[in-house]
Amino acid sequence: MFRNLALILFGAFALFFLIDFLVVYNAHLKIEKAVEQALDGAIIASTQEIENQRGRLELNENVAVGVVHNILKDNLRLNANLMNKHFSDSVLKATVTYLGVIPRIEAQFDTKVQLIAGKIFGLDSFPLTITRHTPYLGEFK
Repeated sequence: MFRNLALILFGAFALFFLIDFLVVYNAHLKIEKAVEQALDGAIIASTQEIENQRGRLELNENVAVGVVHNILKDNLRLNANLMNKHFSDSVLKATVTYLGVIPRIEAQFDTKVQLIAGKIFGLDSFPLTITRHTPYLGEFK
């Protein structure tokens, strides 16, 4: 009888903490996808068609960084402070780097995912860092 009760309690605690694992895992997947879409949108928005026709790929850094912020906010439904009920203390760093004349957009999104079961032990949130970049975009010939 005691063994059955212990197994039931252990199963309940394991299921309870599995919820937090799934919350963090799903947040990681959702943020990864949102950052990748934001980088793709930044490439499209920051290139000029005239330059592409001339065989050059140049990115407007200010436009690219702004578009990454806007698309990420829209995709994750974040407010102006990059927060919502699931994510807090968020910071987004987006940069455009060059290998010679070939551009690359890099983004790093740091946030804290709100936990459910962790609050029992005083752990309200779990820090999460997602770093993504585009491959170096080749020159058009």
